Amino acid sequence: MYAANFFPSDEALSSIDGCPIAIKDNILVRGLECTGGSNILKSFVSPCDSTAVRKLREAGAIIIGSANMDEMGMGSFGFYGANGKMVRNPINTDYFAGGSSAGSAASVRAYQTLASLGTDTGGSVNYPAHCCGLFSLKPSFGRVSRFGQMLYSSSNETTGPMAHSITDVHTMFDTIQGYC
Repeated sequence: MYAANFFPSDEALSSIDGCPIAIKDNILVRGLECTGGSNILKSFVSPCDSTAVRKLREAGAIIIGSANMDEMGMGSFGFYGANGKMVRNPINTDYFAGGSSAGSAASVRAYQTLASLGTDTGGSVNYPAHCCGLFSLKPSFGRVSRFGQMLYSSSNETTGPMAHSITDVHTMFDTIQGYC
């Protein structure tokens, strides 16, 4: 990650201090609308951060917004969301970005963010990352807190990072893992 400390007199909080990060729309971000890609939750504004988002903020990351997704994580292409628009692949816009975490992958591939968080039940982090030429990680169940995540399948849902390099994925994972 690029340590972008905007305040030269202060020391960087971490290697992700100042880095823009996108968050899939089923992970709670305090003060942002969180719809899970569904019109039924259109007016829901999160009162709190998920544990993963809180840890990113504490490390100095800048949460730039929620990324589009398939409604409630049920889809494989990135075009079943509330806005009815397919998430186009930034590499070639004739193609989709893949998986319910398509918006998270597309934001990184389009260089709108340096990394993103997605959620994964059956490939929804790895598949869109692959479609967009990125690196990703689906952590083993229990390695990352699911507090503040809208769960599709509570027995195997995880939160995982996507980025341009495996080093950046590792840095993101080190930041979000654990429960405290």
